Amino acid sequence: MLASRFAHAFRALRHRPFRIYWIGQWLSVNGTWMQTTAQAWLIYRLTDSPLVLGILSAVRFGPALVGSPIAGVLTDRLPRRLVVLSTQSLSLMQATLMAALTLSGAVRVWQVLLLAFFQGIVDTLDTPARQTLQVDIVGVEDLQSAVSLNASAFNAARMVGPALAGVMVAAWGEGVCFAVNAFSYLAVLVALLAIRTPRAPSPTSNSMRAELAEGVSYAWGNVQVRTMLGGIAVTSVFGLSYTTLLPVFARDVLHGGVRGFGVLMASGGLGAMAGALAAAARRSWRHTGVIMAAGQGALGLGLVALAFTRTLAVASVWMVVIGLGVAIQLSTTNGFLQTTAPPHMRGRVVSLYIWLFSGLSPVGGFAAGWIAEHAGAPWTAAGAGAVCTLAAVLTGGEMPLVRRAFGKLCGSAGRQP
Repeated sequence: MLASRFAHAFRALRHRPFRIYWIGQWLSVNGTWMQTTAQAWLIYRLTDSPLVLGILSAVRFGPALVGSPIAGVLTDRLPRRLVVLSTQSLSLMQATLMAALTLSGAVRVWQVLLLAFFQGIVDTLDTPARQTLQVDIVGVEDLQSAVSLNASAFNAARMVGPALAGVMVAAWGEGVCFAVNAFSYLAVLVALLAIRTPRAPSPTSNSMRAELAEGVSYAWGNVQVRTMLGGIAVTSVFGLSYTTLLPVFARDVLHGGVRGFGVLMASGGLGAMAGALAAAARRSWRHTGVIMAAGQGALGLGLVALAFTRTLAVASVWMVVIGLGVAIQLSTTNGFLQTTAPPHMRGRVVSLYIWLFSGLSPVGGFAAGWIAEHAGAPWTAAGAGAVCTLAAVLTGGEMPLVRRAFGKLCGSAGRQP
């Protein structure tokens, strides 16, 4: 049984184009996590301000708040492989400029924030295109495996990249991490050039406004989709605020320095990789809502525990729990939404997910930075964790209704609920 589930989790790898894309993506995302870690540390080193860390989060993810719904419509209209080729090329340019500024010693806070904002604009279009490119490569049958394997690669890189960044920043400074990230984009660009996607978005004569309204109407009209997206919104605003606070925890609460920051980030990646693999091993959508609520509850309790921890080793354990909870909730939600959405509006449904996940996170990140500036990082994390835990309990209380709706939707799609 265990061996069968393990094989089931990796079934998307039977598609050669997906194997090529998956390897290239994993190599590239390692560099992305190195840059994410180094960028946050650079800002905190230059400013000593949790508030500016919150501003970094706001400018980095703020564009998704405005642009994600439009990006979803474009994703349903444009060739996704070409979109991702374009956005990844722009990301390479951004990382190269960050490396040049930092290695030359000319970097300033406003430059980091401006380039983070530019990357946020690029990612607003890149993320829904990359997410929905997976179904073009493997089809609906193996989509849950593909989504979870990509999440596993993302989180494995989240484990490796920050750990390497902690060592490299301590030895050579942040600029080297930015240079490595720029080089890593070549891997995914080569992979994208090596594959072909037989499926293309269907042409449409509808206006962009009409297509946006259609996507929102679909999501709001299905209680299971609405409930899952509501859970994502809470996690985005409150749960993911811990990413803004980690440099403060590492340096000022746990006294671990940049290496400690890398360890915390890597520990979260370890838990997230385990959660994504667990999601990949699932054979059906049975108890999806309960599993989603359990993941959110683990995130909330982990944040509360982290807030009252004062040693790096114990904090790393709680980061594993936090990463596990986040990955279970996100992988389950993302896979379900993509699998059950009508093919002609899959990009729009995914863009709503991204809008809530990435677009609302700058609100929480900025608020967390401001509160931490006045009340301290531990109390900020504890409050955010309490909200996530409460949301998980409330969602769990609604599960009988949601399970019935899941059954109807999965039944209409010909799948076991």
